[in-house]
Amino acid sequence: MLRTLLTSALRGVCRVPPVAPLVQQTQRACFGQLMTIQKQPSLLSAHTLAPASLQLLQCPALGTPGTPPVRSVTKFSLIKGKRKTVKAVLKRFKRLDWGAWIRTHSGRQKKLFKKSNALRRRLRQHVFTNASQSWLLDKMVTDYWRRPKHYIDDPYAPYHKRDEYFATKSKPFKV
Repeated sequence: MLRTLLTSALRGVCRVPPVAPLVQQTQRACFGQLMTIQKQPSLLSAHTLAPASLQLLQCPALGTPGTPPVRSVTKFSLIKGKRKTVKAVLKRFKRLDWGAWIRTHSGRQKKLFKKSNALRRRLRQHVFTNASQSWLLDKMVTDYWRRPKHYIDDPYAPYHKRDEYFATKSKPFKV
């Protein structure tokens, strides 16, 4: 008898309330705020009623819609606390010595039977990233990957120099 009383008491204390009533309470609270705002027409003009109705969607417990995703480095080492490289960047992109990043076309190997020969040739070529993408990729890798790398028989060797542009022009060696 005592055991059944204890187990029933523990079940009542340890019972977790379902999430749905909590969401419904939050929706009711936001809807109640909306109704109190709309009951006071002297505070709101006719053209401000539409944004007030959006407060139901922007209730803090429900989250704000339309917030852009944040793409920043969130990985840190547990021992030293240093930032870590995002490995997907190293798989998909190659950094040239002068700071630009290149990539291949997406979908270049899919449904080749549908594509013309000219399109297949274009898809085999590489594409440069723009300045904002390069800046973002530089933030996603560590200093080690930003330094120039020297490989034997590097197929990208002719592209590592950019002498036609003044900012990346290599200085001539004077004897």
